[in-house]
Amino acid sequence: METLPPHIEMCPAVPTRADPRGSALALRGVERVLGGRPVLQGIDLDVPAGTVLALLGPSGCGKTTLLRCIAGLDRPDVGMIAVDDFTVSGPDCFVRPERRRIGMVFQEPALFPNRTVGGNVGYGLPRAERDGPRVERALALVGLTGAAARMPATLSGGPQQRVSLARALAAEPSLILLDEPFSALDAPLRADLRSEVRRLLAAAGATAVFVTHDQEEAFLIGDRVALMLEGRIAQVGTAADLYERPASRAVATFVGDANLLPAEADGGTAMTPVGRVPLARPAHGLVDVVIRPECVAACPGDDAIVERIEYYGHDAVIVTSSRGCPVRCRVMGRPPFDEGDRIGLEYVGEPSVAFSR
Repeated sequence: METLPPHIEMCPAVPTRADPRGSALALRGVERVLGGRPVLQGIDLDVPAGTVLALLGPSGCGKTTLLRCIAGLDRPDVGMIAVDDFTVSGPDCFVRPERRRIGMVFQEPALFPNRTVGGNVGYGLPRAERDGPRVERALALVGLTGAAARMPATLSGGPQQRVSLARALAAEPSLILLDEPFSALDAPLRADLRSEVRRLLAAAGATAVFVTHDQEEAFLIGDRVALMLEGRIAQVGTAADLYERPASRAVATFVGDANLLPAEADGGTAMTPVGRVPLARPAHGLVDVVIRPECVAACPGDDAIVERIEYYGHDAVIVTSSRGCPVRCRVMGRPPFDEGDRIGLEYVGEPSVAFSR
């Protein structure tokens, strides 16, 4: 029998690995009911070691509850959670949060104001290591070399959140959980920091779950993205998987801008208001085809009327009506059309996805 690490000495080993490299985090059938309402419903999820999973979803979908169950701050009603192939939550097992070897980064940095930066970073380490190389390595990793003696109040929001990440990394956890860590920052700082955090997690070889409601953030940070809707995992895959091959109408409309155009399919293609569209999967009869605005080209013609132009500087969206159906078309720069003009529409994308009506 395998010897269990001391922090989970009363828990049985998970019998199988879900990934050849080993899953740093595995969830099977996790459910949670709060106030009589099912918040988590049959959650199955794997996070391979050394990868960053972005957990994406709207407010109220259950993301934070799931994160709390993984961290041990809440206990599922049903299901199993394993970290490094050992059960930490199950029918007959529950490991306390402080013994799970999980680091957490919250929405607010949550730093001790009366401790130095180094004191905050070393807080969770053994007493003999709280003022030593592990603290300095963690600070160097987040770009704060030499800041150990400073007080948190002397740092702005971005550096404070980096201190919070350094604290999580210093303990060398099996898993890092980040709960919308940029939500309190203004937009320019948020954009800068999310790219930096992605680089830091990759440099540390960390396994992480990053919770966000922001699709762009999820796509930039996650090696893989798990979309959560109404307490269920709707789809897991790369950002391109979710965007180009959505598993459902709900995924298609949540991830990015999408036209869902009525059409009639004849197997490999479907006739839509923007012409004949190739399909990624064969379909027959009445369907709705997912067409991204950038896959519709605007040209001279008489297929549609321009109802509105949304100009963003680097690009623009032309909102049209074609045969009584609204169609959004994205073009680079300023479009050569005005409201009220009649234009042609042409599909220029790769094979698309259709859902039966």
